[in-house]
Amino acid sequence: MQEGVDTFLDVGWTVDSQFHPKFCSQSKEKPDYLDMVRIPTKKMDKHTVIIAQSGSGKSFFLGRLIEEIMIKSKARCLILDPNGDFRKINEIDRELWSSNQVLREKYDIKTGMGKLTLESEDEYAKNWKPVVDEFVIKTNRVPKEAEDEELKIWWPTISLEFLIPNEHPRSTEMFHCHNWAKELFTQFAAHPNNTNEEDIISKVKNYFKELQEMPDEERVKMIEKLRMDGGKADESLKTITNDKNRTKLRSILRDAFKSGSLIDLISSGAASLGNESMEKAKFVFESYSWETVNAYFGLIERYQSLGILAKGPTSSKDHKRLEVIDLPSIKNNELRALVLNSILTEEWENAVKKWEEAMKHPREEDHRVPTFIVLDEAHNFIPSNPRSRHETIVREQFRTIAAEGRKFGLFLILVSQRADKLDDLVLSECGNKAILRLDSKSMVDKVIKALGLDFEIESNERDKIVNFKAGRGILTGNWITGYEVFYCAARRTIEGGRNLEYKYWTRPF
Repeated sequence: MQEGVDTFLDVGWTVDSQFHPKFCSQSKEKPDYLDMVRIPTKKMDKHTVIIAQSGSGKSFFLGRLIEEIMIKSKARCLILDPNGDFRKINEIDRELWSSNQVLREKYDIKTGMGKLTLESEDEYAKNWKPVVDEFVIKTNRVPKEAEDEELKIWWPTISLEFLIPNEHPRSTEMFHCHNWAKELFTQFAAHPNNTNEEDIISKVKNYFKELQEMPDEERVKMIEKLRMDGGKADESLKTITNDKNRTKLRSILRDAFKSGSLIDLISSGAASLGNESMEKAKFVFESYSWETVNAYFGLIERYQSLGILAKGPTSSKDHKRLEVIDLPSIKNNELRALVLNSILTEEWENAVKKWEEAMKHPREEDHRVPTFIVLDEAHNFIPSNPRSRHETIVREQFRTIAAEGRKFGLFLILVSQRADKLDDLVLSECGNKAILRLDSKSMVDKVIKALGLDFEIESNERDKIVNFKAGRGILTGNWITGYEVFYCAARRTIEGGRNLEYKYWTRPF
């Protein structure tokens, strides 16, 4: 693909298509795109919402959209998969090109879907291979496939508000304990060779224990020393302006870890993370209780016992272009929300860091790429009326991404059966919109209103939505001027989920 050439996402066929047999996948002639719905790739720079009932072909359309994004751009996709529909997205659906599936036309009137693609199986396999090379599924399923990774989360990415309610009697102490502990976790993770192969969580806990066992008079001296060192830390920060000084700083940190001295570690942390780090440490020394620390590490140990905590952070360099988070492999709803909380925090922090780094350089050197966060059954994770504190916290994270994510290159692709149950604030930020079949006229009216399309989609088209066959839908919003009814083009990868086989169960034994 040539640099600077506009690309298009080929998502389906227009209703007014004139089906020409010569343009089927076995044709030797060059494909004709005149009757194809082609979305300019650059128009994916808005959040997207797809509203459709079960059985309408929404997973089919979503799969096609993801395939096109991955092939036609450098973007990354993070799929939060609640139904297991994308477990096998790395595998090509060979049946699509098999002899019994070849049609004389692009659109299959019987199934209501555009079964054929414009490329041959070999062409698609060639385009899809680089994506497969950058694919991973993170899961807790047993047994695991060869490409599976253990689904783990890094403790510092979990919000304390997720762990304890604000009305908790020790919430303030726990807040400061968590803040400083996160910095220690971060420092140890950045210098893994200095932990003497001890678990990072145990290492941090031992530092807190050392502090707890320290005599009161010694602790008072430490606090005084920290106050005196505060000014020195400010001066140290001013000198970290070049690679030479950064190398020196790394050496200071390394020596602090080797010495095992709590005061050295705190001082070096202030030099590397800022004087605010020292202030956090001082607050813990002056006001914490061992009961609070016990309660805090008790929380950590609880999640450790569930096998969900990683030994270290995931670098953005380790992220694959196509990642699937296998949510059904997490059986506990609270734990599922915890995983989402951690993943969204990590994605947000990485995106902000990349933005801050990019702002230091000229625009032409900005090589960031967008990350599309894909979520099916979105109304269950971003509800208009959260049922628990955990749901509220996760919803707030999605709200933040919806409102501010574009600046940092984070875009949502949300799929839902119930637009009326999806959070209004998030829905209002979605500029790209698609509607597939809905089961009733009243539901159509609710969706049209929720998407702000009252004056866009005419009454006769609303009636059609109820009677759409699987795979037919309406595209509107930023994608296209006005709206367009389309037939979804074929999804070329295997869908992980599966419906019941009518041919089997509708017949007697």
